[in-house]
Amino acid sequence: MKNIILTAILVLNMAGNLFAQVSVNTVGSSSEIPKIFIKRSLTVHFLAPEKITYVDIPNGLVGDLPDKNLLRVKIPDSAKIKEAFIGVLTILGEKRIKQYGVIYDDRPETAFSSLIDIGIGGMRTIEPKVSMVSSTELDSISRAILKHGPLKTEVRKRKNGIRAMLNGISTIGEYILLDVGFDNTTHIPYEIDGLRFRIEDQKQHKATTVQSLEILPVSRLQNIQVFEKSYRNIFVLRRLTFPDHKLLKVELSEKQISGRSISFNIRYSDILKAKKIII
Repeated sequence: MKNIILTAILVLNMAGNLFAQVSVNTVGSSSEIPKIFIKRSLTVHFLAPEKITYVDIPNGLVGDLPDKNLLRVKIPDSAKIKEAFIGVLTILGEKRIKQYGVIYDDRPETAFSSLIDIGIGGMRTIEPKVSMVSSTELDSISRAILKHGPLKTEVRKRKNGIRAMLNGISTIGEYILLDVGFDNTTHIPYEIDGLRFRIEDQKQHKATTVQSLEILPVSRLQNIQVFEKSYRNIFVLRRLTFPDHKLLKVELSEKQISGRSISFNIRYSDILKAKKIII
């Protein structure tokens, strides 16, 4: 009986050591790193659900980011692969992380994939700031705002057959979302040269130089070049503050030399009334 017990203990110890060896490449305490097989003639693309901010590529591979959400890796022709296990590939997004164990295998019967769609559910959430919002979430929120219609359309300016409207202001985390629209009541299409945001003094004196600070949007939902009747877009700005004697100026300009331009102002009191979005 004693020999049976000792044998059972020995088997359990061996199983524990084996499990420790198998699970050494893990993220956290329980999720094993999935394996990706690669060969010399294969370029593997990883599609992330959010903007990729950092990658750690193991020795023996090279890679780049052809797009903000896309990583591609391959084995260079000059690489000398000595072992099947190349290393761990780490992909870090804005709020999530994913790791893969990369295995070299040139056998024709091995199942290879040239596109790995990670998906939000396939990534582990890291500890973000409370106010941190990913670019993917900003795009999704902007689309929802555009789909559900303006919060409250307010015509701010009329000029040369163009009406400038502020449809709503929303805030989320460290960002402000401006719902801006323009109506063209003429029969001439409007070819956009640019839409700009600037902080300017409320009162401008002719004898003094105008103090102007341009604010660059973090993103815009649509890249519209020409509109015939109506234009509406969602612009994301980083949260900003400015004193009462200054205004946020929104200006739309046309490409033609004698082009029509129109602008309207947003007061800081307007921003204070913004709708708060919670996700």
